[in-house]
Amino acid sequence: MAIILPFAGILPRIHPTAFVAPNAVVIGNVIIGAEASVWFGAVLRGDEPDFEIRVGARTSVQDNVVLHVSRQGATLIGEDVTIGHGAVLESCTVGRGALIGMNAVVLQKAEVGDEALIAAGAVVGAGAVIPPRTLAAGTPAVVKKELQGESLRWVSTSAHHYVELSRAYLDGGVGRVDTDGTEPGNGGR
Repeated sequence: MAIILPFAGILPRIHPTAFVAPNAVVIGNVIIGAEASVWFGAVLRGDEPDFEIRVGARTSVQDNVVLHVSRQGATLIGEDVTIGHGAVLESCTVGRGALIGMNAVVLQKAEVGDEALIAAGAVVGAGAVIPPRTLAAGTPAVVKKELQGESLRWVSTSAHHYVELSRAYLDGGVGRVDTDGTEPGNGGR
């Protein structure tokens, strides 16, 4: 069962249509939106009570992703975002429909624009701003090109697949969490 824990008296708030994998960890000041999905091994650690982690509707937080907050601010993830396997994000903002590639890092106070694509393994440095509908790659990440046509459609619709996949898991009785932040039958643990 997923590990859903309070921190400083704050219990995660998880929409009843969200999927949370059985071995995901969600702690403290975390808000997970409708039809969002938190996949296997992901850790969402909202242990700075003054700042939240907010995961927008239909956003996919894939396997082994770490979302964290620091005293520098909240971690705000927009709607329809895909966060690839193994990515790490802390105290940053990611716009609607963006895609964060596998093993990418987005650091404090960075801003990733709507429908932007952060390449696999890229590091978006503290305070960096990646404009909407652009591809950024490298360490540190720099804008390589504007996205348009098929590339832009792929980025902006990639989260849809994970909405469908999470529904299949939920329909099979896996990954449903009660609205009070507890998984059915686990007594809040």
